[in-house]
Amino acid sequence: MAARQVLVVLAGLGALWLAGCADQAARVDTSGAVTTFLQPFDDNANQTPRWMDIADNLYRSAFRTSYQYPTGVVQLQYTTQETPLRFTVTAPTHALKPSFCYQMKLEGPREAWANDPAANNENYQFGTNGRWWCDTCNAALTDNDVLQSSAHLGHFVKGYLYFDFLVSNKTGAVQQTSSANSSYHVTWKTSQRRRTSSDGPTRSMTVQAQKDGWAYDRNYRTTQVALYGEQEPGRPLSGLVALAPGAYAGVEFRLTEESFHSRQPYGGNWRTVMRAPGLAFQIGG
Repeated sequence: MAARQVLVVLAGLGALWLAGCADQAARVDTSGAVTTFLQPFDDNANQTPRWMDIADNLYRSAFRTSYQYPTGVVQLQYTTQETPLRFTVTAPTHALKPSFCYQMKLEGPREAWANDPAANNENYQFGTNGRWWCDTCNAALTDNDVLQSSAHLGHFVKGYLYFDFLVSNKTGAVQQTSSANSSYHVTWKTSQRRRTSSDGPTRSMTVQAQKDGWAYDRNYRTTQVALYGEQEPGRPLSGLVALAPGAYAGVEFRLTEESFHSRQPYGGNWRTVMRAPGLAFQIGG
């Protein structure tokens, strides 16, 4: 089935979840915003951590063996009745890895696959606007896989939306607010891949990695690094993603380490490292 046909059929299935929205509405905090904390996440998908900053400066050995993502320190605030939704991550000094890039994601609830992509409105919306992932087989799925295949019956198949990235400063701190209105595949450096008109905007950062007794044991040359999000193929352009109206519950916010397709020993492999489970919000009336 052609990709356009798949998306048309999936769009038709989306109407099936609207009837359940009223039942979920009671679980949504209607105060307008919620504040919680990100917690460390043990990624069981065999993804390796990254131990270099965005300029590929290697962190010192003592940092690589001692650093752990903190509990109850990295704050997440998110809107519960706004279109598009906004998510603010605030991390103090030494909370995150320094001069480091993280993907910001929304992921649907962990539920066994019943071969119906519209059975769960959260997974359906994140999957059809973003990507599909099978936790059971640790593999990405296409729209066609989700629509036609019964091979994943009983597996834990979820949709997720990578909507923005953030970069910590040289002390591992950050404060950034992002709207969930884009759909990206990965983050690239402009030195690796030429940005196209379909991709997200470019952001330039100055990396000053110097011997600090914490993450670095030597001084590196100050470097400018420009990053952008690659548009997820077949999805709306940057800033044009619109999640369907309704109540959403059981959603997870996640931070995933960006590896930039590195092949270096400490380059990493897209390891998810922090999460905030149990998010609930209302989109539209």
